[in-house]
Amino acid sequence: MPESAYEYLASHELLTIATASGAGVPHAAPVFYVSDGPVVMFSTSDGSQTGQNLAENPYASVAVADAPDEGQDWSHARGLQIWGPVTRLTGEDAAAAEAAFRHAYPHLQDEVMSSPFFRLEPDEVHYIHNDEPGDENFQALGVKWRRETVG
Repeated sequence: MPESAYEYLASHELLTIATASGAGVPHAAPVFYVSDGPVVMFSTSDGSQTGQNLAENPYASVAVADAPDEGQDWSHARGLQIWGPVTRLTGEDAAAAEAAFRHAYPHLQDEVMSSPFFRLEPDEVHYIHNDEPGDENFQALGVKWRRETVG
């Protein structure tokens, strides 16, 4: 049975988040995350460029991907692209995110847990899975890519 987009998302620990300042200057950074279906929760410092960008422009795009080993067939490549508005969590929502992080990452120290938590609610979700049919097919770098809009 093929792996669903949300199973794929839940099977990873790091994603790349892309934000932009209020002036539109882009920035990308890796972050730890937890997911609940298509919803992504992450933590970042207010003083980081990501945190500053989200304060000015609370919208982000995230990506998770796997490439085959060098020299391997790209027909098994997978990846997920999600974008949407980002909300800073407070109260019970922040406590629930912290509990999810503690469960997923018991090795992280308490200092990491002192950073604010955020939630990205997707406007759109695209799942690249080259070994399954998709609703969009395109070619780049000599590879046929298959992508499915799942949300």
